[in-house]
Amino acid sequence: MPKCEDCGREFSTESALAQHMRDKHGLETSPAQGARGGAESPRTLKKQKSLRKRNRHPAAIALVAVAVAAGIGIYFLAAPSIAAPPFDCIAEQNYYIHLHPYLQILIENASVSIPANVGIVQNGGCLEPIHTHDSSGILHVELSQAESGRNWTLGDFFTIWKYTCGVESSECPAVNGTYRPVIFNQTDILGFRADSTHKVELLINGTRSSAWGSLNLEQYAYCTLSRANVAPCSPTAGGDPAWQCASTSQCGTYPYKTGYELVIRYVATG
Repeated sequence: MPKCEDCGREFSTESALAQHMRDKHGLETSPAQGARGGAESPRTLKKQKSLRKRNRHPAAIALVAVAVAAGIGIYFLAAPSIAAPPFDCIAEQNYYIHLHPYLQILIENASVSIPANVGIVQNGGCLEPIHTHDSSGILHVELSQAESGRNWTLGDFFTIWKYTCGVESSECPAVNGTYRPVIFNQTDILGFRADSTHKVELLINGTRSSAWGSLNLEQYAYCTLSRANVAPCSPTAGGDPAWQCASTSQCGTYPYKTGYELVIRYVATG
């Protein structure tokens, strides 16, 4: 009696076996045999099944390759969120120095908002040493005593901003509704590059500076006690910057400048 080589079941006729092979094992008779009303032998069907299995291998390998490529792509897209912030997190209340520089960015005389929560990452669990709480342009420089001698710069803020933008698109700068790259140097601000008709300028209280990214933010705070309740210091800046010292003999007079407005602008030459 004909016998299925896959499952061992016996049949009364070859045609019954062929039907079983089609229904249970997904094996079809050849068009020539179908036209003659016959069926492939179980041995031939077995060979066809083996060939089909082998022929599926390239497709399976291709699918695995696609999955691996997709995984790599997802990794690199998520890499900014996986990577650690550029600087160590701070505990907001454990600062030794708390300064408030005021930064404005102008593109063709149009103001570009610096978003709230730049430098506040990991679902709010990490504050970078320079961060924002609102979109006023007031930067919060909050430093421990160990960090206070580092000279935190405008370039450091842009490094923090770039990282934050990488993990949260709402923190990216936008101009006319279009997100822009977080870039600042003497020839480029937010992707607007200096050319024969335009230039990039850094101004401190209206005076041009060539410090660019190396500008020490600790020397150019804006808010004072008299501005505590006046925008842009109010409501998040909290008034006079804090110089945490046990006594004036230990620290002397307040060593930082205040009342300085920083402006980065992209304007026409001439």
